[in-house]
Amino acid sequence: MGAVLLPQEVFTVTAAQLAHRSRIAQTIAPLKRVRPRVPFWYLAAHRIPTLWTLYRGLLRSSPDDDVRWRIRRIFDQEKELTSPTATKRELIKGHRWLKKFEKAQAGDEYWQSVLHRYGRLIVAKREKANFIAAYRKEMSWRERLSNRPIMTGAYFRPTLYNPPLPRLKPQPLHITGMIVWRRKARFRRWSMREQLWSWKEDLEKERIFEDTLHQQLTNRGEDGFDRVYSHPEWTEHLQARIKTINRTFEADDKRSRLPYPSEILEQIKAARRERNANKMREYLRERRGEVLKKTLRRARKGPPAHVLNVMTEEEKHLDRVSRSTSEVGYVAQAKIKLGWKLKDPEKWRLEGGKQENLDWIIGIERRVEAANLRRRRKAELYDADVKNNLAS
Repeated sequence: MGAVLLPQEVFTVTAAQLAHRSRIAQTIAPLKRVRPRVPFWYLAAHRIPTLWTLYRGLLRSSPDDDVRWRIRRIFDQEKELTSPTATKRELIKGHRWLKKFEKAQAGDEYWQSVLHRYGRLIVAKREKANFIAAYRKEMSWRERLSNRPIMTGAYFRPTLYNPPLPRLKPQPLHITGMIVWRRKARFRRWSMREQLWSWKEDLEKERIFEDTLHQQLTNRGEDGFDRVYSHPEWTEHLQARIKTINRTFEADDKRSRLPYPSEILEQIKAARRERNANKMREYLRERRGEVLKKTLRRARKGPPAHVLNVMTEEEKHLDRVSRSTSEVGYVAQAKIKLGWKLKDPEKWRLEGGKQENLDWIIGIERRVEAANLRRRRKAELYDADVKNNLAS
């Protein structure tokens, strides 16, 4: 049998093995990737060369203001890069530009001409960028105007989460956010108070248990023990926290009972008067024949599905006709047939003219018919002559 190796002999490492491991570690260590604990754009090793060497150098060596404007725009656009590979590629490009800018600044005629042409190209690009910025600013302002909140004349009643307010349409986001936040906060406080009450009840039960046990031992003549939960400091901080939460609930209740200030009431009433006047102006515009959004929306509407399902074709036709704003002619007949109450029930009968002008209208009609008859006969004679000429 072979020699038996002891444990210390099996795991013995020679000096040559240690030296070999050390050489391997020295070879691999520089190749190991070191990942910083913060993003690279926060590191001074990246910020200082980029800002103080590259960016500052490009601005100082730029031939004119247009090129400087372009450099600033490029850095503003590329500052959101988070990929090290893409950032490295852009930095290499920037340093290449810096060398060319420095050559032009040193007097190189070729690069001076190149930068001069580049500056002329940037002038047009700068004008376009300024136009786009002004256009976007104007469109943003128009969007804000079209969606600005207006007072509807209604009341936003006070609740646990909001004081008395005027009803706005559309409702501002900060008011919605305030209400949502207060609802969530009230629910959190309610849950916390329930938890504090539960802890307080547990401590009270422990105190009662200790007092009962101590009393029984004393009654039997035995030595008592030091009670732990009988001291009030166990529940003082819980009770203080519960009182604080109760005060917040009282503040919520007080908010829900707040009256409307006189200034807000006057604003709401003024908004209601303006709303009524605006609706009347809209109604008069429709009466004059203008087609508004309200007109188109009403024309697109129809009866409910369960009513439409039992309507005849004639009733459907009359329903479509009656959604017009007119109150004369066929529309008025359709509305009267459906039982509508017209503002002037006899107005639709005047479509043919007033009764005292009936003879005059009939005379005009006869003269028009006679003139049309003469023209028709003249046209027929002309067509006959043309056919005879073609036949001959």
